[in-house]
Amino acid sequence: MQQAFNKSIIRDFYVRSIGQGDIAFAEQVLADDYIQHSPGMKPGKAGVIEALQYMKQLPRPATTSEPFTRLIADGDYVVTNLCFDWDGQRKAVVDVFRFENNKMAEHWDAVEDAPAVTATGNPIMDGPMPMEDGTPTVANKRIVSTFYELVFVKRHLGDLSRFVSPDLIQHNPAIANGLAGLASYLDQKANSLTIDQVHRVIGESDFVAVQAGGWFERKATMFYDIFRLSNGKIVEQWSLKRMTA
Repeated sequence: MQQAFNKSIIRDFYVRSIGQGDIAFAEQVLADDYIQHSPGMKPGKAGVIEALQYMKQLPRPATTSEPFTRLIADGDYVVTNLCFDWDGQRKAVVDVFRFENNKMAEHWDAVEDAPAVTATGNPIMDGPMPMEDGTPTVANKRIVSTFYELVFVKRHLGDLSRFVSPDLIQHNPAIANGLAGLASYLDQKANSLTIDQVHRVIGESDFVAVQAGGWFERKATMFYDIFRLSNGKIVEQWSLKRMTA
């Protein structure tokens, strides 16, 4: 019930406050001591309200494409995967919200341009939603936690096949489809991509999101990977990153 409530708040925040300019609703659902980690925004609740007021004044585009929204709720956290048009450019976004006392209390994000065509043929952010058939969330989180620690943190690439389907569907434009594509990418990035710490593993049904900190091309980076599992194997992956320094 709490997770459904949290998802409804985020969904309404996107529709009402961001989409329709309902500032009063944002005032209601944002905690007074709101913590903002997005480097593109001013700190605190006041920073969000200021950004919403600015967005409300922007001219609406003549035509827009339908936005894509996926929500993954787990405990006090909601992860959102978005794809929408902004100032003539398709954007892909991962937002992570933490709730406290039924209010949005903390936020992290990553934003990247979403190319119309990728090397894999798969959009950078789209696909199915979390299932509602009793898929084991706890087991899937345990699988992804072990996988991420072994493969991304400790670089044991020989363990990839234990966790990843041979026909992995890949949405990262820099990585080819399939288990072989992910293995090749991680091997090529051995000296330029490191994961130092897994901050959060957030799952709902067949989806598990990982927020981790590390380095990419010598720049401090926050990584956001979203995995879909089926029968105990990772079958689909989305990923974005945000340089933090």
